[in-house]
Amino acid sequence: MTQVVIKLYGAEGCHKTNYYKILLDKTELPYQFLDVEKNKDHAEELRGLYENRKLNFPTITIGEKKLRNPNKEDLEKWLNKLIPSRLAIVHDKENNRFTLDINGGIAKVDYQIRHNKMYLMHSEVPYNLRGRGIGKVLVEKTFEQLTHEGYMAVAVCSYIKAIASRSKKWKKIIQY
Repeated sequence: MTQVVIKLYGAEGCHKTNYYKILLDKTELPYQFLDVEKNKDHAEELRGLYENRKLNFPTITIGEKKLRNPNKEDLEKWLNKLIPSRLAIVHDKENNRFTLDINGGIAKVDYQIRHNKMYLMHSEVPYNLRGRGIGKVLVEKTFEQLTHEGYMAVAVCSYIKAIASRSKKWKKIIQY
């Protein structure tokens, strides 16, 4: 998955801009702060984001997504949706699956245990979240969790096989 660029357009003296700096710092994600009052190029870049060409700040961009003065929950929602690698995988042993919760949308890898091996049968990303690299993140996080928990696995699902075959990193724990 390509690295998503986060930009915060604002002004050093703006209390709302400073609020977003604190929120973004807490995420520990890299972001660029672009001071639109001190740098004309930054101001022009921000104006280019709006049809009315106004200096609407603070504005946060996450890749191509533009957020004008979002509340904390909306910012978190979009970060989760556009940067799924920041989410924690959950091993739901009762239901034989690994899950990523993306704002209530559940991406999952289902498995079966046979002969002391975990057979990775199926991977699925909710339809509305497809095409964003979430499947790859889901499978790689599943592999990381398997490694952490000491499981050996067999990739049955064609997509999981494809991800496993792209990196030598998984050869010791994933058969395909």
